[in-house]
Amino acid sequence: MLCRVADSLFWMSRYIERAENTVRLVDVNLQILLETDGANQETIGAFWQPIIQSTGDVTLFQKESETFESKAVMEFLTFSRDNPSSVINCIAAARENARMIRDQISEEMWEIINRLYLMLKKTDPRKIWKSGPYDFYKEIREYSSLFQGVTDSTYPYQIGYEFIMTGKFIERADKTGRILKAKLLMDEYWKKLGDSNPLEAAQWVSVLRACSAEQAYQRTFRHDLNVKDVIGFLLLSREFPRSILFCLNNLQKHIHAISDCPITHYSNEAERHCGMLISRLNYCKIEEILKKGIQDFVEDIHDSLDQIAIDLNDCYMFFPIVDPADEKDEEALGTVEMDQSQS
Repeated sequence: MLCRVADSLFWMSRYIERAENTVRLVDVNLQILLETDGANQETIGAFWQPIIQSTGDVTLFQKESETFESKAVMEFLTFSRDNPSSVINCIAAARENARMIRDQISEEMWEIINRLYLMLKKTDPRKIWKSGPYDFYKEIREYSSLFQGVTDSTYPYQIGYEFIMTGKFIERADKTGRILKAKLLMDEYWKKLGDSNPLEAAQWVSVLRACSAEQAYQRTFRHDLNVKDVIGFLLLSREFPRSILFCLNNLQKHIHAISDCPITHYSNEAERHCGMLISRLNYCKIEEILKKGIQDFVEDIHDSLDQIAIDLNDCYMFFPIVDPADEKDEEALGTVEMDQSQS
């Protein structure tokens, strides 16, 4: 397989997963705020600023808005063309990668990505905000689920499929960690305000909902919500499809399928780093994670996932990886786009 095709399949999948998870985070937070009727600006900021912090876009957001109000955050994360990781930019990037390899993917896959992009492009944010964004965000999630289902049922289970799955599980593991991080940053924000979080329990439920984990959690733990169990479930569950450990186990399976190397060994740095990270999660206890600090633990996972992505690109794509959602230098962004088009 050409490195250009592998790169486009990988990033097409990552961008769609990233857009879906951003939608999940915004949608759930909007629903929580419905319970804070009459909240002042400081209270609203305590809910939204940690969301922007978890994506690493505080500086960029403050160029567009002076306050962390709901409408401004929603538009920034969903429709802003200046935010490289906004939903519309992620879908545009996924569509561009799909367009470059249109002959390599199924017709159904292209149609779904194209329809989603055109739907977002013609959407007026003011009308969405006025009518209520719940149905709008639900439609984006459904498009993402439809794309994944169509991929599983129409794309040959060959090496290209492995790159699609690799991109999906790297991004999903990363975003599950960021959803947890957003909640922890909310707790820190309330401490700085010198006040108790009025919706502590509701926010932990929202974390589960953002990962579509509420019912799975309730079936696993038949008692009242427990913070330790929620964190352990999203980090260490081997059965739940959006837990970090589940994603890493599947990531390992797919990157080993690319090289045809047994999971008990490794043939490149991506496989080595993935195996090390899985071993760390397999043999740690939630009590140890809580003692060390969840934020530090999640940050270490983010760093390891970034390194695995770099290793994969070095091994199979043959040019340096630059994620536009993390790169603030517009000149560098232009260079990456040129490299992708020429590869």
